This record gives sequence, structure tokens and C-alpha cells, in this order.
Amino acid sequence: MLSENLKWYFPSSLPQAVKLIQKPGIILHAGGTRILKTQSKNIIGLVDISNLKLNYIKSKTNSFHIGAAITFNELIKYSKENNCLKMLAAALSQAASTPLRNRITIGGSLKDFPLWSNLYAPLIALNAMMEIKGNKSGIYSVEEYVSEGMIKSKHIIKEIILPRKEEFAWKVMRFALLKFEYPLFNIAISLKLNGKMIDDSRLVITGVRNRFKRFKKAEKFLIGKNLSLNLLNEIEKFVEPKFVSDYKYSSSYKETIAKVYFKDLLSEIIKENL
Repeated sequence: MLSENLKWYFPSSLPQAVKLIQKPGIILHAGGTRILKTQSKNIIGLVDISNLKLNYIKSKTNSFHIGAAITFNELIKYSKENNCLKMLAAALSQAASTPLRNRITIGGSLKDFPLWSNLYAPLIALNAMMEIKGNKSGIYSVEEYVSEGMIKSKHIIKEIILPRKEEFAWKVMRFALLKFEYPLFNIAISLKLNGKMIDDSRLVITGVRNRFKRFKKAEKFLIGKNLSLNLLNEIEKFVEPKFVSDYKYSSSYKETIAKVYFKDLLSEIIKENL
């Protein structure tokens, strides 16, 4: 239960909002799903971000700029209407349920990195950047944001910046034994192609130890190779996800399943582009 003395704040600018969240017990409120997993008795104030004008998607010459207040379903709709951002939209369409996708915001999912989020794997695979305001204000890669601990600082995410990618092939997937369960992991593969040759590659999994992993040895192995099903057996030795056992599944079970799905997704990309 939230406190009866809970205070709401309605800042009209980012600096005002940043100042408010520096105080103990005051958190941001956008979609509200974060509160479901927060110790509500410790919350004494909510900062409503609806007046900060962060609900936008801007298409520029070399990039897309996605405001932090955009919901998953708003991005999915934009993708369909404008025939763009397909990889990210495909990942988000698998997340949670329709009512929750109408509430979950890009910024909120990034700040919390919840287990059910399908957001991080495709963003890292697409080499997305993000702008934050507050502690450590600046523009950082999404990968850097997590790996260097910035996710724990008191700040507001302003927007995500996605480079426009031409001539690239991709696959994303969410693995859960039952559709309504939290996923065991999320996978995203992005290959930049020059004809049949792989010019660049990014292979990402979330749900592992330390939240996410890029398989950099596998990425390096693929660069300069021509698309071929022979790559599947060769790349297997470079894909070694490390999981933590839980009350349902052992780490070895998760690792085995993840390897199988990496090969399956890469096989699909190869077959579609040969």
C-alpha cells in the first residue's frame, strides 16, 4: 500500500524533475508499472513526467530519437505506420500483455531493467545510444549505461537514439516455456550485410549473469565471412551464455536451450538472405 501522505509533483521542466528525484523516497511516475515491484512503503512522493514533453518519436536523416515517455505499443504502432524500427517493434510486441504494453514506457523499462523487458537485447544489438539528465548527464551507449553502473544513479532518461541501419538482417526472440511466464532470456542478432558478406555483427542475450552479454568472439568470427549454413557449427564454440540456477531451472538447462536458439535464429537469417 502506498502512504496516505503520498505527495504528487508535476514539474514542467527536466531540471525541476531531476532536482525532485534527488530526495529520498521520491521516484518518477510514467506508466506506473515500476511501483508494482517497488517497496511501496518507502515511496513518499511521485514525480509525474507528463508535462516534460518526452512522448515523441522523431525521424532524422541518420537516426531516430525516441522520447522516454513513449509506451511499447506507441512505438509498435509507429513502426507499422512508417515501416521502420522493425527489429525493436518486433521485440516489444512479444513483451508482457497488451494492457501492460499500453502502460510500460521506454524510459521506465530502461531504468528498471525488469526481468520481463524485451527492450535491452535489441537496443544493444542495434548499438543504441541514450541521453540522460541528472547524475552523470550525457549521451551514452545503452551497453555502457548498464555495464558501468549508471543505471543505479539518480537521473532521468530523456531519449533513445537509434542509428538508421541499411542492409542489415536481424532476428529477436523471447524464450518462456509458457507465454504468460516471465522469459528465461531474450536474444537479438543484428548482421550488417554487404551482399552475402557479413560486414558487422552484434549478438546479444539478456537474462544471464550480469544482466546481459554480447558474444564478442562470435561477432568477430562472423565479420568478413560469407553467409553459409556451415557457419552454424563453427560459431557454436563462441556462444557460451552463463546463467544462474533458480528454483525452476538449472543453469546448464538454460545454457543448452540458449545455444540451440542462437543457432536457430542465425540459421533463419542465413536462409532468408542466401
